[in-house]
Amino acid sequence: MAARKNKAIDVEINDLGHQVSEVKINKNVLGQIDESTAPIKVQMGANRKQMVHTFDEGIEVLIAEYNLHH
Repeated sequence: MAARKNKAIDVEINDLGHQVSEVKINKNVLGQIDESTAPIKVQMGANRKQMVHTFDEGIEVLIAEYNLHH
């Protein structure tokens, strides 16, 4: 079985204020990271939330979720 070639992706992080950031890949919104709470809350879509320890971990969670569905 041949492995898929890695593709370059553009990750965009927008500061929405109040310690909330929106993460996009290729203009698709992946979710939001809320750093105002401890642990940090990652919102993926309307119904899915996950708690993480660092902002970088939140980015990784959102990208992993994106990769599962695209």
